[in-house]
Amino acid sequence: MRETVRMAVMTKCGMLLCVTLVAGLSATPAGAQVHVNVNIGPPPVVVAAPPPPPPVVVQAAPPMVFLSDPGVYVAVGVPYDIYFVNSRYYYFNGGNWFWGPGYGGPWTYAVYQSLPPGLQRYKVHRLHEFREREYEVYKDQGPRFKGRYFYAEDDHDNDHDHDRGEHHGKGHKKH
Repeated sequence: MRETVRMAVMTKCGMLLCVTLVAGLSATPAGAQVHVNVNIGPPPVVVAAPPPPPPVVVQAAPPMVFLSDPGVYVAVGVPYDIYFVNSRYYYFNGGNWFWGPGYGGPWTYAVYQSLPPGLQRYKVHRLHEFREREYEVYKDQGPRFKGRYFYAEDDHDNDHDHDRGEHHGKGHKKH
């Protein structure tokens, strides 16, 4: 009898195992899919550089007078916002900054963060105030002007090196 009970239990377990396997194998798979989404923020904003400004047209090389507070030279006596710092000319036109190797360009768009500290530190209207104040002294004193200045050169195609130090600029110098 013991053998019969054991056989009955094994038969029931075997049948239960078979039913479970058949049910598992015959079940329709529920389209198992995995989706992974990683949000790293909005896409970067790409800002196209503005077109280069119109050319600088002047009769003669403008005098570049040193403004001690922002620590830059500025063109005076011309209708352009041209500055000179660290061997580069900077031109503000149409709300944008540009840089070039000479006062006449060619001009390359400059992002604000790449500007020298003296140009970043002040808004353009404040730079105009500094320029006008120093230009008045330059005009009043004429040849007796004691400030630092030089006459700009337009050398966008020159391959030779010049002394264009931060304090002297390029051109005919007077300290």
